[in-house]
Amino acid sequence: MKRKKKKKIKQTKFLEGRIHEGNFLGAVIDNENNQIRVYSNDMLQKRIQRDSNIIGKSFDKLCHDELSQMGELFSKATFLISNGFFRANQEESELKLTSSKLLMNASITIQAAVELLRTGYTLQPCMLLRSVIETISTVAYFLMEPDAHQVYLDGKLDVNKTIRYGKQLIPNLGYLQGILSNHFVHISSLHSDLNGITKHIEVTQPLRVNLNMIKVCMWCLFVTSEVTFYDYFDDHIYWTKISEIEYKFKQNEEEKKWMSEFLKEE
Repeated sequence: MKRKKKKKIKQTKFLEGRIHEGNFLGAVIDNENNQIRVYSNDMLQKRIQRDSNIIGKSFDKLCHDELSQMGELFSKATFLISNGFFRANQEESELKLTSSKLLMNASITIQAAVELLRTGYTLQPCMLLRSVIETISTVAYFLMEPDAHQVYLDGKLDVNKTIRYGKQLIPNLGYLQGILSNHFVHISSLHSDLNGITKHIEVTQPLRVNLNMIKVCMWCLFVTSEVTFYDYFDDHIYWTKISEIEYKFKQNEEEKKWMSEFLKEE
């Protein structure tokens, strides 16, 4: 009995990740390229259960230091949003409560973009980030227009018109939205490139572009969260309150230097 068990374990290990009778789908004999291509019917399972784990570990190793920096900013934004949610709930501020929920989901969307990039996808993360820009613009709309929140609650929000409020909050937001929309969300030349899903060996251009896009969206999320919940906190990095309805953005030289280093600008 013991010998049979060992043989079975050995055979199972040998067949792991391979083509066998149970998962064989088909084969193509390609004489021109001198290849025999064999396909299994469990390619999706292998991708998400086996390959993603291997690729993810290679990302963790290659981008360890950079991921730590991103994690710090992400945590700071989450701190503002989470505490903003509880304070808004206590004060029964429907506008800030809705804003906190929107921003919380935006933070999760950024997290999802990181996970996609981590497991080898280089085209899809920026598709998700486009949603983050819409969320920030919507919250900016709430902050600047007295009736905006009610328009949203009534289901009459035209999200395409909110970007102008986002640009008033963060001037470069429109430019960022354009890049994400025109190159990633809408069909472009990037969509016909072969985006191979492989281990992260070096920081390639697609990886660098995605990392920087994610970082910028994280920063925009933090800036938006800080002004949205300004009255809930004593310390502020980017905003100064001028009046009950007016805030001034400021970025000192130290913050500019940090931003340049954070985005790996040369």
